[in-house]
Amino acid sequence: MMPQQSMDRCEVSENCHHHSPGAQGSQRRLVSGLLLWVGLLTVSHVVSITLLVITRPHALPLPEIVSAPRPTADTSPSIPLEPQRVPWQMLTFEPTSIDDNDVSVVRSVIKWKTQSKANHFVSLKDGSLTINQDGCYFLYLQVTLESPEVSGQHIVRVNKNNRVLLEVRMTTTSLSTGFLGRAVDLAASDNLTVTVSPIARINTTYTATYLGIIGPKLYL
Repeated sequence: MMPQQSMDRCEVSENCHHHSPGAQGSQRRLVSGLLLWVGLLTVSHVVSITLLVITRPHALPLPEIVSAPRPTADTSPSIPLEPQRVPWQMLTFEPTSIDDNDVSVVRSVIKWKTQSKANHFVSLKDGSLTINQDGCYFLYLQVTLESPEVSGQHIVRVNKNNRVLLEVRMTTTSLSTGFLGRAVDLAASDNLTVTVSPIARINTTYTATYLGIIGPKLYL
């Protein structure tokens, strides 16, 4: 029995020695393949990073910020502005009376007075009005009667050198002309008069009887 067991062990040992070189070769090839794969991956990563750095767009330089100059105090002398001139002027007139305490006067031609003392486009002398310069004027008027001296109609006229510019008729039931107005062309030296026909007693209160003229302003 002993010789047979020894022979079996020898066969097993021989079989083991025959298979060892093949297994070792397989391991070497597997290790070599893994190393080659790792090397290829490393090279591909390096190439990718290099291309990314080369093709990356360069950053544009930021524009230079220039600050605006600070305003400085203006030391130049200021030029005074000429005041705006109003091209029109208005004058108002009220009727004169014999006595300052009288509120009425019997007249056929109304005499006028004004409170203004400046130089104007109208001259006032002895209650009469004279135009000083050519131009377009606006005349407005109201005449109120205190009482008629005669029965019937009364006619109030605004005349320029005996030419009628405005005319209104009043009856005994209506003693006021109301507000009248008209634009007219007047020339220098034209005389303006306001007449009442027939003669009548005129209410000289400035709110009842008045004359106004709007015309071009004189710059002397």
